[in-house]
Amino acid sequence: MPGMLRYYFDVVCPYSYLLMPEVEAAEDAGLAVEWVPFELRPAPDPLPDPRGTYIRDHWRDHVYPLAVAYGIEIHVPVHQPRSTLVLAAGLWAQEQGAGRAWRTAAQRAFFVEGRDVGDERVLGRMARECDLGAADAVAAAWEPALQLRLRQLRAEAAAVGVRGVPTLAVDDQPVFFGAPPPGRVAAALADWDGSATQLIGRLRTG
Repeated sequence: MPGMLRYYFDVVCPYSYLLMPEVEAAEDAGLAVEWVPFELRPAPDPLPDPRGTYIRDHWRDHVYPLAVAYGIEIHVPVHQPRSTLVLAAGLWAQEQGAGRAWRTAAQRAFFVEGRDVGDERVLGRMARECDLGAADAVAAAWEPALQLRLRQLRAEAAAVGVRGVPTLAVDDQPVFFGAPPPGRVAAALADWDGSATQLIGRLRTG
């Protein structure tokens, strides 16, 4: 029986953003994908300084060159919020059938428009863009059950070896971490037989 492809992501991770269109294209072509939020820096983990040397140098040396290769617009974030609220609201949006729309709105707000996706006003605006209720989205972001689910998903991911994002997994087996050169994931998923072994081989040699 073919395995389930899982994509672990955080909407504030630039590499998740850059790779996501290739996974979405595979989903559009008929591949079943489970989208699993993985908060990179849950409290009380420290947050990076958006104007600090690490962010500036890493983006110059790694993120921007990869974004150019992928042909995707991206800008170094002005803010570095925790993603708890936006991901919890994303779980709710997924229940409403708007998971992809929410991810798209969140990443556009964060990486293109320079908005703080931890701000309730930004969450409300995103909700309206997704044809969802702004107040409902903000309420969902703060809903204890959804925040608990977010923590549980992270713990479950860590238990099977997920250490960061983006990570591709087949069922509970991680098969690739990071954003490879453009086209490699798309090629690996084309006519994929559903086995972890084949996908690992394709991603390593693509």
